[in-house]
Amino acid sequence: MPDNIGDEKYCTPWKQKVLTYDFQNYSLLGKEKTLNEIENAFSVWQNVCNLKFERVFDGSQVMNIAFLTDDEKQNVEINCPYKLNNKKSGTLAHGFYPGDSTLSGDLHFDNERWSDQKIVLGNGKFNLFSVAVHEIGHCIGLFHNTDDKGSVMLPIYKPGFTVENKNNILSESDIKTVKEMYGAAKHVTVTAIFNSNKAKVMIKNIEKN
Repeated sequence: MPDNIGDEKYCTPWKQKVLTYDFQNYSLLGKEKTLNEIENAFSVWQNVCNLKFERVFDGSQVMNIAFLTDDEKQNVEINCPYKLNNKKSGTLAHGFYPGDSTLSGDLHFDNERWSDQKIVLGNGKFNLFSVAVHEIGHCIGLFHNTDDKGSVMLPIYKPGFTVENKNNILSESDIKTVKEMYGAAKHVTVTAIFNSNKAKVMIKNIEKN
């Protein structure tokens, strides 16, 4: 997504505190690994602010998640102003800010360069979880953050972040900004359960101290 203008840190947040989503397809990592990486990326934000992400299966979702090959990009990006590039070191993904557009909240990923492992730059692969955390940040309204070099919203890829160290991916400024937007978390993600039919994120609704 484009950089913010001036000193603004975020756009107008979503009014609702529950954001629904579904997948149009899955990455080449396969369904189970894709679900694991994306669900855990959602939990990073959900665990620090008063937002809840829920997957639905009835077509009513706010957020559409798609992994696009070259052929699929030709169809999807007709109405999408931001292009993906899987041939060179171009755009890996993009997330759309809150709003009233049919694209608002959507996540588009390149389909061909993902890994669920710790990634070192230069091997042509990128960690899906860390990129998803960044793009979900845009989807809930955060702009790029160029002032904090530890921010997940820094507009460059940050290697080394995986699901295993997900509790450390947000910087203090990331947490402060998203709490300013939505308030502190009132729920805690307990676990993710996957089966052949659907994925559910189990939420324990408790007040945080």
